[in-house]
Amino acid sequence: RTEAVVSTQSTGGGVINLGTSENLICSDLIIPKMESLAKYGPGDLTYFPPGGVPGFREELAKFLTEKACADAPLDRRHISITNGLSGAFSFLSFIVGDEGDEYLIGAPYYGMTSQYMGAYGGLRPVELTDGGSLEAMKAALQIESNRIKAIVLINPNNPTGEFYPKGHVLQVLELAKKYGLHVIIDEIYFLSIFQEDDFESCLSYSMEWPDPERTHFIWSFSKDFAMSGARCGVIYSKSEMVHRAYNEKMCFYHFVPGLVQRMLCNLLKDRDWVEQFLLESRHRLQTHLKIVTEKLDALDIPYILPRGTLYVWADFTPIFKNKPSDVEAEDIFYGLIKEGVYIPSAKGFNGPDPQFYRIVFAVPERTLRISMDRLGSFVVQYKGKTNLIP
Repeated sequence: RTEAVVSTQSTGGGVINLGTSENLICSDLIIPKMESLAKYGPGDLTYFPPGGVPGFREELAKFLTEKACADAPLDRRHISITNGLSGAFSFLSFIVGDEGDEYLIGAPYYGMTSQYMGAYGGLRPVELTDGGSLEAMKAALQIESNRIKAIVLINPNNPTGEFYPKGHVLQVLELAKKYGLHVIIDEIYFLSIFQEDDFESCLSYSMEWPDPERTHFIWSFSKDFAMSGARCGVIYSKSEMVHRAYNEKMCFYHFVPGLVQRMLCNLLKDRDWVEQFLLESRHRLQTHLKIVTEKLDALDIPYILPRGTLYVWADFTPIFKNKPSDVEAEDIFYGLIKEGVYIPSAKGFNGPDPQFYRIVFAVPERTLRISMDRLGSFVVQYKGKTNLIP
């Protein structure tokens, strides 16, 4: 069955991929800019410090200070460059615990997070099925047999698109300090928020972090700059130990090519272009989101309206006679595959409610409209039925 899932944006045959969260609607903006920045010197071909090219880290510090409305200027010495957000997660898992240790995370959450956190340290998730409330965290920490060493916050949430407000994040940080836990805050979508002042990055209150030595912000260029293939992530941590461990032990597995760092450094220096790009990207994302929500409304499929990100979390309950079992939800998934559209179910996000599916809308408009037609055809044909796959 899984062989039917293809990574293509084909609008003819095959299966249209609305499952991979990538921004595919801004390449016409980013590619010409990247080509214009391909200007290098001899120094770009040599070795560079393990944590990243100093000039790039300096530019990143300035950029994140501005865009995150940081309450104090970020210091480049607190920044390490990794090969994508996955690299940042994997490295930090090595720091926060040992094999068999655990971390708290609200469910549903991006399924690969558990792979990244298990890559080096062998850490296991303790999933909080209420989304990660403070009460659920306290209850988990009171279990004597727990081996919890960290908390992971994905903000904005993937797959729901909802935000953790500043008050909640600070309460989590206070709880973590009480128990001596690390907190990893993943803000990979924080520049893909439709209204900039609608989201408070944790960097905007970093001077209020109760335990700055164990609080780690991570981000990458993948989503907000529509370049997941660049593989460039960022760790911002005030812990000297974290950066020393990265520089001396783990950086060899996570290098980002110097040429990529130079190109991205030059990109960030052109603030006027960056501002216009982010503005246009947000506009396009909202336009594409509307295409999806209008179709879902027409099909009477409820959803959580995101205030940002590249996806919408839709509740397919109306397709079923009753709340579905995991098996019935899988039937819907494969029924959609047969109809020619790949939309992952809650199972891929360790979600407690199997009737939810994540729809990525950041694909070319023609592709998106064809996929919505296929979704509509599927719903009309199979609404109220189960056992869709022979």
